[in-house]
Amino acid sequence: MHLYQSVSKGFSLIEFMVAIAISMIILLAITIAWQSGYATQRAQTDTSRLNETVRFAIDLLSREIKQAGFVSKAATLPEFNFCSTGTTGTTMAGVNDPVTINATLAGTNFSGAGVTVANLSDAIRVRYYGDDSGAGGVSGSTTSSSDCLGNIVPNGRLIEDTLYVAVDPNNNNEPALWCHTSNPPPAGEAASQPMVSGVESLQILYGEDTDADGIINHYVPAQLVTNFDNVLSVKVSIVARSANTVSAGVPAGKTYYHFGTPASTADTYVDPGGTAGAQFTPPADNRLRLPQPLSTEIAIRNFSNCSVTF
Repeated sequence: MHLYQSVSKGFSLIEFMVAIAISMIILLAITIAWQSGYATQRAQTDTSRLNETVRFAIDLLSREIKQAGFVSKAATLPEFNFCSTGTTGTTMAGVNDPVTINATLAGTNFSGAGVTVANLSDAIRVRYYGDDSGAGGVSGSTTSSSDCLGNIVPNGRLIEDTLYVAVDPNNNNEPALWCHTSNPPPAGEAASQPMVSGVESLQILYGEDTDADGIINHYVPAQLVTNFDNVLSVKVSIVARSANTVSAGVPAGKTYYHFGTPASTADTYVDPGGTAGAQFTPPADNRLRLPQPLSTEIAIRNFSNCSVTF
């Protein structure tokens, strides 16, 4: 009788190393595919959020500008009329390319060092009277007027909302569109708050009717407006950036032109009135930005009683 001894066979060292190499190649391929998919998904998400940032900013500016000059039906006294030559003054005011502003001041005065403005962005102040009666006389309803922070404004109270661009120290110094309102906020809330994060450059032009024919003659920055009573529309232009860095952000040295490009390479471009803020070159920070500034025109809804078209 023959006895056979079983012999256990395993992988040789070479076979083991080949198996590991194949596994590493497969794992590397899976990792690359996952990273590519993740990067694509993140880029799509950042693009979507960037579009939302610009849309939210324009929505806020549009709502505020359309509210400028609002007077409640209950406010029938003469002093409630907006007029540059009257007691109340104009429906809005603006400042072009300020380095600093004091958003807490009243009327057309922005002077002061209350806040440092980001990237020579323009600031705008809209003025209106509150109305908290709402639909059917229900106080606080959705049809009641509210300030730029969303708080209800009491009937007959003169309100000034100032919108500007500055960094947010509570959000890693990200630039943001800020709002300051003269409407006293609820207890524990600040009168100045960042409303839309990511907005880094804002420029504003005012469409003025200078000959009383109801047609806009020109769009000019704030310092060239002859009389804000005659402003029929406002043109805003925004550059915003993503919250996250991306693999390929805006090319270094790219310049955004808010209201058009230079006529020739020899031109140093400025918009009407010589505003340096009309061209903006962002830092090479690998942030996602839209290819061009997004601009829109907002019609004035509440004309001044001094308006040439009133």
